[in-house]
Parts: sequence; C-alpha cells; structure tokens
Amino acid sequence: MTAFFLTYLEYLPDWGPRLVDGAIVTASLSLVGFALALCLGALLVAMQRSGSGLLAVLANAYVQFVRTVPLLALLLALYFALPSLGVTLSGYWAGALGLGLHGSAYVAEILRGGLTAIHRGQREAALAVGLSPWKVFAHVVFPQALRIMLPPLLNTYVALLKDSSLCALIATDELMLAARAISSESFLPLHIFLLVGLFYFGIAFPLSMLSRLLERRLNRGRRVLGVA
Repeated sequence: MTAFFLTYLEYLPDWGPRLVDGAIVTASLSLVGFALALCLGALLVAMQRSGSGLLAVLANAYVQFVRTVPLLALLLALYFALPSLGVTLSGYWAGALGLGLHGSAYVAEILRGGLTAIHRGQREAALAVGLSPWKVFAHVVFPQALRIMLPPLLNTYVALLKDSSLCALIATDELMLAARAISSESFLPLHIFLLVGLFYFGIAFPLSMLSRLLERRLNRGRRVLGVA
C-alpha cells in the first residue's frame, strides 16, 4: 500500500501540470456547453409558450428527440458527420456544441416546470394593478420561478461536467484525454484514473452540496411564505 502512494511522489511532478491543464479545459468546456444549453433552453420555452401551435410542436419534438439520443452519438455526429456538409469543428467546439444541444432539452424542461409552478393568479393580479406583461414576468413570475429552478439547473451543470469526459473520444484535450495519454505512457492506469476521479470529485462534489443547500434553503423560504 505504501509503495502504491509512493508512486505518486515520483510521477506527480510530471502528471500534475498535465492533469491540471486538462481539468481547466474540462471546466471551460462544461461552462460553455451549459451557457449554450441555457440560451437554447430559454428559446425552446419561449417557443412552447408563444401561443403558436407549430412552434410548440417543434420545440416539444426537439426536446423529446434530444432526450432519447445518447450524448456520445450526438458528439460523434457533430465531429465526424458535419465535415461532409462542409462544416468542420474542432474537438473542443464540437464537444461544447454537443453538450449544449444535449443539455438544452433538460434545461428547457426545468425552465418550463419552474414557470408553470407559479400560480396564474399572481400573473392576473399583477396585470390587474397595471403592470405590463414584461414587468409581470420580470418582477413577479421570474424571481419566484428562479428559486425553484436554481437547484436542478446546478445539478444539470454537474451532469454536463461529468458527461464532458465523453469529449475525449472526439480528440478534445480535456481531463480524460490527458489521463488516457498519461496512462499509455506510464502503464499505471489505476493510479492515473484514481487521480482523475479525485479531480472530478473535487469539482463536482462542492457543486452538488451547494445544490442541496440551495434546495433546502429555498424550500424553507417557500414554506415560510406559505407557497409550499
């Protein structure tokens, strides 16, 4: 057991910087993908609530389709199929786009659920006192919906962060690809992937705990207000 950990002392000066660089790319990749997912998810919800039957059908079809397609299949299609259409993306941007498209379906459901949870009576009361529809949304509906949406949105980001490891299969220089390269050089896969697991844990665990803390506090606030 001692020899197992002594191996880290010998190789960590070489492994550490490479893994840190990969972790930075992983964090960047997941943040860009999540930002794209938020934008697309908001657009999908706007289409669903637009009052246009065609837009609502298209948005719902997109959400159902993306949720049934494996992320790996989506990443491979973006990286290998798009060049045949004249569009070539680097591994990083194919990964970010794939994560964004995949996450947008889940984000759309979270946003839709959060907005639907606000009783329509509050909208009607705000309109009755003379607020414009935009002010009703910005000052009455959205602040309350955000309390509901924040924890699951944070969980979705954590899921995208972990799913970004699949981007190693499309030559993205993220944490998992760096780990595979080091493993093939050192022939110490157990040491490497245990260390990589700790990297993911160090990034994802605090976010998961923050999500639980937010959920408890926000639910407590809703009970005090008599909402739940």
